Amino acid sequence: MSQLLMVWLNDEVQLSRKVTSFEKDFNNGYLFGELLSKFNQQLNFEEFSNKDVREAKMKNFTLLEPTFKTLHIPFNFQIADQVIKGKKGVAMQLLYQLQMQLQKVNDPHDVMMHAKTGKYNVIQPLMVIRQPKDQFDKMEQEFFVSKLNEKNKAQKDVNLDKHLGKFSSFAIQQAEKERRLKIKEETEERNLKEEMRKIQLNKLQRNMAFMEDWNQKGIENWKKNQQIRHKNKVADEKFKSTMQKATEDRLVQTQQMMRSEMEDQIEQFENRATQEPVSLGLRNKMMSEFLRKERDKRRRKMIVDQEKQTDELQRREYTVLEKLKQQSKQEKEIMYEIWRAYQCREVICENRQLRDENYRNKQELNVINQKFKEEEMLRALQSEFNEEIELQQKRQLEINVEYKLQIRQSNYEKCKKLVEILFEIEEQLYEHLQNNDSNEFNKQFTRENHHLFKQGMELIPYKRFRTYDPIKEMKKQESLNYKQKMFLAKMEMQDYLEGTGAWDIYQAQNNYNLGNLVRYLIESQFKNSIQEIQQTDIPFVPFRGSLIGFSFSGKKTISELLAKKYGIQLLSIDVIINELLEYIKKYEQGEEHSQIWDQQQIELGQQISGYLCQGEEIPEELYIKAIVQKIKRLFDKQEFDQIYEEYKAKYSLFNPRQSRTIDEFNDDGINWEDFHRNNMINNKPYCKGWLLVGFPHNYEQAKLLEKYLTGIEPQDELTPLQARLQEAARVVKPVDYSVIPRKKQESGVGVCVYLEMPSNELCLRRAIGRRYDNHNHSLYHLESNTPPVDNAPLVERIKPLYEVDNLQQLISDKNAYFMTQIQGIQNWYNNFESADNSNAQSAFIGVDASNNYERVFYDVDKIFQNFLQIQINKIQQKYDNQQNELLQKEELIKQQQEQAELDKICSFKQVQLDSLPLKQPNQQFLQYLHSFWNQIENKYISLQNIFKGFREQREFLTNYLMDIQRKFIDLINTPDEKFYHVRNFQESYNQFVQENPDLCEEDVCKEELHQRVDDLYDQLIDIIDQKRDDLLVEKQQIQNSQFIENEIDLFLLQVRQLLAIELDRAQNSIQLLNDYYGTLEAIELQDIQPSVGELQLQDGDDPNVRLDKLIADSLRIFAGEEEIIEDKTKKGGKQPAKKDEKKGKKGKEEEVVKKELQNPEAISAITLEKQIFKDRVDAIKRYASQQVRTYRQAGDQLYLKIDEWIYYTHQTEIKALDAISGLFRGYIERVERIQKELQLQFVDVIVSHEVLNFLTPIPPPLTAREPLSKERYSISQLYYLIEDLRAITSTHLLIDIKQLALLLARSSYGVLKYSPSQWMQALQILDQNGYVNVRQICTYLILLSSPTPKEDELQQYSSKLGQPLVNKDTFVNTPAWFDEYERISEEENTNYFDRVIYIKELLFFVHKDENDMIATKQYIDILNVEGDRFEDYLLQNMQHQ
Repeated sequence: MSQLLMVWLNDEVQLSRKVTSFEKDFNNGYLFGELLSKFNQQLNFEEFSNKDVREAKMKNFTLLEPTFKTLHIPFNFQIADQVIKGKKGVAMQLLYQLQMQLQKVNDPHDVMMHAKTGKYNVIQPLMVIRQPKDQFDKMEQEFFVSKLNEKNKAQKDVNLDKHLGKFSSFAIQQAEKERRLKIKEETEERNLKEEMRKIQLNKLQRNMAFMEDWNQKGIENWKKNQQIRHKNKVADEKFKSTMQKATEDRLVQTQQMMRSEMEDQIEQFENRATQEPVSLGLRNKMMSEFLRKERDKRRRKMIVDQEKQTDELQRREYTVLEKLKQQSKQEKEIMYEIWRAYQCREVICENRQLRDENYRNKQELNVINQKFKEEEMLRALQSEFNEEIELQQKRQLEINVEYKLQIRQSNYEKCKKLVEILFEIEEQLYEHLQNNDSNEFNKQFTRENHHLFKQGMELIPYKRFRTYDPIKEMKKQESLNYKQKMFLAKMEMQDYLEGTGAWDIYQAQNNYNLGNLVRYLIESQFKNSIQEIQQTDIPFVPFRGSLIGFSFSGKKTISELLAKKYGIQLLSIDVIINELLEYIKKYEQGEEHSQIWDQQQIELGQQISGYLCQGEEIPEELYIKAIVQKIKRLFDKQEFDQIYEEYKAKYSLFNPRQSRTIDEFNDDGINWEDFHRNNMINNKPYCKGWLLVGFPHNYEQAKLLEKYLTGIEPQDELTPLQARLQEAARVVKPVDYSVIPRKKQESGVGVCVYLEMPSNELCLRRAIGRRYDNHNHSLYHLESNTPPVDNAPLVERIKPLYEVDNLQQLISDKNAYFMTQIQGIQNWYNNFESADNSNAQSAFIGVDASNNYERVFYDVDKIFQNFLQIQINKIQQKYDNQQNELLQKEELIKQQQEQAELDKICSFKQVQLDSLPLKQPNQQFLQYLHSFWNQIENKYISLQNIFKGFREQREFLTNYLMDIQRKFIDLINTPDEKFYHVRNFQESYNQFVQENPDLCEEDVCKEELHQRVDDLYDQLIDIIDQKRDDLLVEKQQIQNSQFIENEIDLFLLQVRQLLAIELDRAQNSIQLLNDYYGTLEAIELQDIQPSVGELQLQDGDDPNVRLDKLIADSLRIFAGEEEIIEDKTKKGGKQPAKKDEKKGKKGKEEEVVKKELQNPEAISAITLEKQIFKDRVDAIKRYASQQVRTYRQAGDQLYLKIDEWIYYTHQTEIKALDAISGLFRGYIERVERIQKELQLQFVDVIVSHEVLNFLTPIPPPLTAREPLSKERYSISQLYYLIEDLRAITSTHLLIDIKQLALLLARSSYGVLKYSPSQWMQALQILDQNGYVNVRQICTYLILLSSPTPKEDELQQYSSKLGQPLVNKDTFVNTPAWFDEYERISEEENTNYFDRVIYIKELLFFVHKDENDMIATKQYIDILNVEGDRFEDYLLQNMQHQ
């Protein structure tokens, strides 16, 4: 690969220096820029620097990066760094990728053209550059530059980094340490959060478990509490009743005890009272006191006891109440807890219900939101889809504009070539008129140029010989224009045979009988006179087809449906090639294979792999071989009996199902699902086969595919037999016969279905709208098969199948190429059809693919169903024919047996001799006659060389005569000493007058000076006479050279050769007729008699006498041949008649022929052949006499012309000498110095225009033309540019700034070569919210190189215009400040091109309104700009950068 790249770079591209090492030569990027510049891809090559320094390398690779990205070549800062550092193989790999991409941009042959002419072919391929993304590209380029600078630092930065290395390493260590600590902290924090999350999760889980246990336990505790509460209630009631009874018992006991104590005390008192006697008063008094005290005491005691009992009762009651209160509080707490548990349960249940309801609501809301979101996303996708379609339509418009520009450029190139051809023809005609010294064109010359022009060949330029050995020059240039010469010789020979052109001097005849015989001989030697179909070993299958169409027309979808319905094999050329490459890869790697390696498949795969490795295109024949091998591997070869048995077996076991046609469905409300389901019913059980998808692509592939499948050749090409007959018809023509057209046969492809699309837009909509779901592997379309919105996140998940940026180029390029090829494919397959006894179907059928896929599949399936039915019928017909043939053979055998029995019964047969047919020649004799005719034809075709010699002699003689004239003119114009003598006299006279002014006044001095003038005159006269004598000597030498006589001798030798070939053809043709017809009449063949003599050209001075003698000898030899044939064919062995016995000779010939040949057709053919020979000899005589006369006249005219030149030269020099003598004498008489410098050139160029009018006439002035300049647009360029601008202008006279930048970048015409981004930057000065006024930009482009007007100039210009509205005449005729700057200089002998008028007409065309008037104020406002020139004003934004 490296060697191929070396050859490409050094020999084809031819860089500024020879490439010896990819790593060293390309490490600074300069040669990359030069390479891209040569292919018109690096427009800023002048910014590159060819230095081996870092800054130059960085700058070069920074400039290269956008170009590589535009060409879709992987290029990043790592690759650039490796190239700079010279890593082995990187630069070579990059150059290889660059070569592949550049071949798509410019044809490799254009590089050779560039090396020779310095320019490329202006017709660029259909390659669409992607739309720039300013912000992204800027960021990407900045990233590239920064990374590349990091990889390749400056030396001072490297040294600084080296000195700061330890500090940097320490800083890196610290940063690493800090990073590790930070990572450790983040890890710990993350672990802590993870643990806390786990704890919270466990806690939440425990809480949930606790809540469940707590709920369960709460229910159980509530039940237990209810039981305890009931028990406590019963116990409390029992306790209350017990305590109340006990209190009552104690109260009763206390009362009884107190009563008993009181009674006891009373009893004790009474007892004491009885026991202690006292006085009654004292006793009473003491008793009353005592009793009172005791009573008080008891009373107090009783009160105290009562209080104690009360307190005890109260205490007990309080205790009981406290206990009861405590029991009631616990019960309340228990009840509260039970209530709380119930409340929590209800809250939890309600919460759960609420959560379930909220969850359901949320789910419903999520579904609604997701559906809404999917709908919104779908609408957004559809909106983006529509916007992208609009954008692509705009880009398509731009591409159409570019196509129009390319077509216009192509038409311009064609017109340019046509104009160049016309100029070449004009030069040829002019040279012809000059060389032949005539005002009329030679008929033969005109006819020759007409033949060359009609055939598309280059014209043969006239040769000019500047040496005295023109024969040597003739031989040297003999190899030039050989093809054109042989073609013209062939056409002149055709004129000679048909009596046209220069040979219209006789009425040509054709021997049709001889032509029919020659045709019969040729056809007899061709075994395959009718082209037979070559038998191939392709297996027969009933289903065969091809599905072609535009990109994204539905080929894959329809083919998959057909494969699903019929079970056929789909064949795609890409898949087949990939399988072959994979197969050869396994074979080369030595992998195990379950089957025997296929040698044919290995060889084919190796060939394809070799082409791919070399970066070359795979030949189309290899594609066809791959397809044929794939078919052979898929299907086995079967005999017809096996095919018929298989067909019968499949149909015997098949139960057909009923399917409906499209007419049975309702057109208004058709259910496409039911319709498609009905179409998928297969009622053709015998349907095995294959279907080619997207192949063939062009006419050549279709022809090659048919050749390999069936062996059928195209009908529009000549068969070998037809080519041979056409070649033989050049010598003698047969009777025209109608060629029976070949019957249309069945193609090996079967049927080719073309899916027609109305436009590229529909293909683009199909491609851009496709979306693929990787999750469920489903395919959707944003228009026809929208994804469902109730299956979120489906819309969010689907992705486009293709990159939109590449689709436009992909579809446009492929469809544009396919559109140019589809007509050829249709023309090829229109030669075929599939037919049986009752049905016929063309091999090429178109289907409208713009409908939905169900309808398209229905139409395609209907075609293939019909084809399958034809195949089934043909199988049945072939089987029936075989059976009929067997029956016919049996019947024939019976008839032969019966005839044999009848022959045995008959004893003899009556035979009539007259009824016997003519004897037919055998194949060996026909082969002999065929070889004999080949000898005749091959020798006669050599006449082309004689006519080629005639033409070369005419050309040589014309050029040689012209060369003699030019040399004689050069001799006449040879400078001599006249000017020297005149100049010396002038100088000496001026010096004498200056030194002796007074002496010059004297008469004696004047006489002396006049005498010196006479001496000078005599001296110059001697020089002139000597020159005349020299010219006469030269003329005599030309006459003595006898070149005309030599050319006549050479011409007569060629005529003798022509007559000899004609004589040989006539004799051999008559012999051929005699042999053939004599064999038919069973006459014994006679030996071929030698000629009685040879043609000899006799010596002599008179060419006419020599020519007459040559003609007479040819007729004599031809007549002697006839006499020899007549005498030798007589049975008596008579002596040949004498040559001078002319009387009755013709009658004897006819008598002998009539005796020997009875066939009137043979007699007529031989007689006509003799007459043709005599007519052609007479024509040759007249043609030769005319040419001899022409040669002599040319020589005489040359001698006369030379005499005239000598005479007029002598007379003109004498007149000039008289004029100078009179001039000198006048100065002498006036005693003045000869101050004026004498222009004596006319004395040397002694021939005036009047004399040389026949050589160099004053040419008429050329038409006005404008010289091209790189500083401003020409008028034609401005016309095209303004038309393109008007095409993209809105109704408000505004142009989108992006479209304008793109158009100006593409239509620079070599004046303003800027990229679209640079134009966008420049047009910001005219930006009006994204639009530009068309009148402004057109005005500035028209006046691009003119200076901007100053205020006073604008005021003067406005005042000259005068009115607010100005018409065209006033505007064009008003002088402007730019007139002198736009005016171009006049060219010699050319009409003046008034650029100023055209500029003003263009300005008026741009600024005029609907009434053809210009608003002066608006026009002046547009002209009022800043800057020195309009170009500076327009491009000032770029100049500031």
